[in-house]
Amino acid sequence: MELNQLIERTQAIRQSITNPNVKQRLAQAAQDLSLAGANQTRVELLNEACLAMTTVLYECDPDGVPANVDRATFRVLIPAPWGKAGWRKWGLRDWEAGILRQILIVRGQMRRVQPLFDYNNESRTWHINHADYPRLDIAMLYWKAHPVTLREFRTFADVYRQKAHERTLRNQGRA
Repeated sequence: MELNQLIERTQAIRQSITNPNVKQRLAQAAQDLSLAGANQTRVELLNEACLAMTTVLYECDPDGVPANVDRATFRVLIPAPWGKAGWRKWGLRDWEAGILRQILIVRGQMRRVQPLFDYNNESRTWHINHADYPRLDIAMLYWKAHPVTLREFRTFADVYRQKAHERTLRNQGRA
């Protein structure tokens, strides 16, 4: 809430300034059109989705049994932000969810650091790595130490954009 109020106050101050000269208006227009920071904003959105999902997955019923994961296999029982059934429910776009899904799958395959989420390709299900992250506070330390980065995002976003470009060319009959 405080961030929203700060942004609104900043905008109010900007709007209260009297008409700037033409150069200032052009500079402001250029700044408004710039995409600088747009990808970082998306990365922050993906990190927020991961944090929210992690919090929900570690919730327990009053008797202490996990409510949103299978207590025997630790399979995720609710739609994930990166899943085909969950991206819309979590406020993401399909392509953002696809990029996040690829990031998490690659992290699971690389195993430099034990991932929080494992993907079972045969059953097409996600599982919490409960052996390495038995509690919410430990799982949150994972995200603090290993958030989704702009570099990871760009790697998969560039592939996505290239495929979209090729699809456009095919649809236009130029490929």
